Amino acid sequence: MVPSTPFLGIPPTLTQFKTETMRHSSPRYEVTENEKQFRLAVDVPGVKPDNMKIELENEGRVLHMSGGRKVKTDTTYEESKFDKRFTLGRDLDTSKITAHLSDGVLVLTAPKKEKLPPVKQEIAIVKGEAPALMDVEEEKKE
Repeated sequence: MVPSTPFLGIPPTLTQFKTETMRHSSPRYEVTENEKQFRLAVDVPGVKPDNMKIELENEGRVLHMSGGRKVKTDTTYEESKFDKRFTLGRDLDTSKITAHLSDGVLVLTAPKKEKLPPVKQEIAIVKGEAPALMDVEEEKKE
């Protein structure tokens, strides 16, 4: 029951308890891969595509997922949010990553880059002093 008079100098509207509940969670996930592709399946039941955000960070090395859902129970709303980051291998072609949502499971797939044989390159040795490091300002002028 909300008091009708100020409690400790706080107006009655500020002494009411919130009826909404906020939960932060970490969704369950499964990582699988083979020679050709990487696959990440994440459980996001009840979360709509419009309520999720998927981004690549750190030059495509980190996959950042965030989102949430709001569910109405009898007289209140319960909100769940998640924020998860996954480090990706350098062998993935992140420019071709795809995301599909079906039955509460978000599946992200990325093909692996074609493995090239190691390259051996001989470097010629020049007699004399090495050139000085280029100044950043000089580089901009050119």
